[in-house]
Amino acid sequence: MAEPVRTMRYYLMDEIVIHNKKFDCWVVIHKNVFNLTPMLKDRCDHWNRTLDYLVAHAGKDLTHLFHENGEPRTEISPCSGRPRVLFPPILEVAISEYAKTKHAMWSQDPFYHIGRITRRPRRIRVINALTGHVQHMTVCDEDSIYDIQQKYKSRYNHHAGSYEWRKFSNSAKRCGLLNLNGTLDENGLTDDEDCDVELPPPSLWLYYTDDLTIA
Repeated sequence: MAEPVRTMRYYLMDEIVIHNKKFDCWVVIHKNVFNLTPMLKDRCDHWNRTLDYLVAHAGKDLTHLFHENGEPRTEISPCSGRPRVLFPPILEVAISEYAKTKHAMWSQDPFYHIGRITRRPRRIRVINALTGHVQHMTVCDEDSIYDIQQKYKSRYNHHAGSYEWRKFSNSAKRCGLLNLNGTLDENGLTDDEDCDVELPPPSLWLYYTDDLTIA
């Protein structure tokens, strides 16, 4: 089966905070996710203390330091009386042309922009019909079923491709097909966002196909 068409990638904040190292550095600005790792690797031989300051903020939300368009916020220096940026690392750039977009600050550079923070996290259950195991997951509201499959495969079961993924419809009386390109809502798997009572999270069912060649 061909891989579904991919669009904008969405992330949970829990997925951002783990990218908090010198050469694995992600930051968030107004829900936009930037991977600054290429710039930091490019500056390896031209390092400075300002880049250390940037790494100290890796995996964090820097929204309060930037305007919505990515321009850095400024303040008036009490010493010179002139404007200065609140976050000095915004002035750092990659040296190599292949590691940046020319004349763009990294907070506005599409080269580093890898996605957005989800509108809201979604709780789901993935039920293995063979073993009866129930795996609770938190995914992005915008995730397609294909995205969820890949996350489940990388986190919990590397043989997830050997299973047929299904849903139950018609009041759980009939096993239905899933649209891999569709989101949970688009597959009719809604939750209790607009409901007065708490409902169990939607369930995805895994049926073993005995075909390890597609895992």
